[in-house]
Amino acid sequence: MSVANLYRYYEGKLAIGAAVAAAEQAALFAFCDRAVATVRGDLAEKLITLFHAFIDGTCRQIKSTPLLFELGMTVAREQPEHRQRFLQETEARIGVILAQSGNDEALAVVDAKSASRLILMASAPFVLPWMLRTQPFGNPRVQVEPLMKCLVSGLTKANSEGAAASVCHSDPSGC
Repeated sequence: MSVANLYRYYEGKLAIGAAVAAAEQAALFAFCDRAVATVRGDLAEKLITLFHAFIDGTCRQIKSTPLLFELGMTVAREQPEHRQRFLQETEARIGVILAQSGNDEALAVVDAKSASRLILMASAPFVLPWMLRTQPFGNPRVQVEPLMKCLVSGLTKANSEGAAASVCHSDPSGC
């Protein structure tokens, strides 16, 4: 197929870029899904694995195909629906992990949607590609485990301690 033929199927350069970026996003989510499927641990371990997969997949793309990474960044900047779809897909995966955890106690105070939104917001440095490129908080991989354990601990403790569902409690494990 020639380059000219692409314009028979797409409106312009941005539409072609969006299709490529969407395929890359799908590949990243598939990579994350495979990683999470191998974990037989608790809720925190599954979330840690999910975010480590996001970090690893994105960093691999930054290093091995930087122009493809930049294309994805351009599409995300120009098409808000692309960004929104990415966040919705990420939140959906968090929701699936919460639902499959079998830990009803963790969701006793907050519903699954609120819990997955809380986790998504707290995990922005591990998920958002532009933050992974600049790493404003240092190496994100070392920060995933303490944050996820803290969030899960807070969700679990909220059941016995009242409405503190989004508060991380003092804990010798680093939370």
